[in-house]
Amino acid sequence: MKKRSNKLLAITLFVISITVLLPTISASANTANSFTIAHRGASGQAPENTMAAFDKALEYHADYFEVDVQMTKDGELILMHDTTVDRTTNGTGAVKDFTFEEIRQLDAGSWFHESFAGEKVPTLGEALDRHNGEIGILIELKNPELYPGIEQKIADELVKRNITNENSNIIVQSFNWESVKQIHQLLPSIPTGVLIGYGQTIGGKITDEQLASFQTYADYVNPNKSLLNQETVDRIHKYAFKTWPYTVNDRNWVTQLIEWGVDGIITDYPLLVNMPASAATIKTLVERFEGKELSSETAHALKIHLTTVSQYEEQGLQDKAMKHMNGFITLLNEQKKNGLISDRGYQLLLSEANFLMEKR
Repeated sequence: MKKRSNKLLAITLFVISITVLLPTISASANTANSFTIAHRGASGQAPENTMAAFDKALEYHADYFEVDVQMTKDGELILMHDTTVDRTTNGTGAVKDFTFEEIRQLDAGSWFHESFAGEKVPTLGEALDRHNGEIGILIELKNPELYPGIEQKIADELVKRNITNENSNIIVQSFNWESVKQIHQLLPSIPTGVLIGYGQTIGGKITDEQLASFQTYADYVNPNKSLLNQETVDRIHKYAFKTWPYTVNDRNWVTQLIEWGVDGIITDYPLLVNMPASAATIKTLVERFEGKELSSETAHALKIHLTTVSQYEEQGLQDKAMKHMNGFITLLNEQKKNGLISDRGYQLLLSEANFLMEKR
């Protein structure tokens, strides 16, 4: 089995205490020993797989950001999740049918929010040049079966920049396990990971036979979060793998996974892992949704409640803080009923508010 000498550094986050002298309705997930990986960058707060999303990952103190690599008609490695440009740009068609210059003309930001208008589709090389050395990068080969030779091209990009050893904070993963094998053969010192979805399990379970087979070429086993439980996490560790489940956008899941001992959490919202559950954190999320998935009028009303909660927290007036938190939830439910907030925004804000109330 491929060995790695580097050990993941422990992340120490301070848990906000609830004391008799200064009660507060904030709570924090204990993320010690667990890395935060920003999925497609901080894709909950900026357009996915763009420089803006990678910058947001840094802003919210992620340890890594994940990127999806596909290849244009003329062989350029670009960052995009889908095999078509339709969802995340103003263009239409398959990535493999565009030249790089044609891809470069597309707007990859306006679909997310007008403030990101003009954001471009970046190349893998650009992301490496801008961020290698200041944050880890998790490279996913997306649909490599569509792009013969993509493994060699990714290896070439890393070799060209002399980032080919286990201390480079570069990890390469894929759902296509044959591609992971190829990357390991090309760059045996670079850590690699196998992604696992439901369709790749045996009866909904990651088996010992699968784990044993991964040992010849992988260092990480990164499954859908719902495939994990305490027993599975323990077995993954028994085979000497790290595990970074995806995609975790609920603080209850964050808490559970950390209790099970996962080594990292892949999330669209790094702040859910790195920031305590508090009125201030929820306010940050409201501001993220404002103007796109939440009307400005509604956002303003919600932020008034949250600001009041924070003020009462500072004064140690727990009962009043809780009263206004309940008011926030009531208003949130009313806005959902009236169609003034998206389902995604509603579910995330409600989940955060309920988590906070339960941890009182």
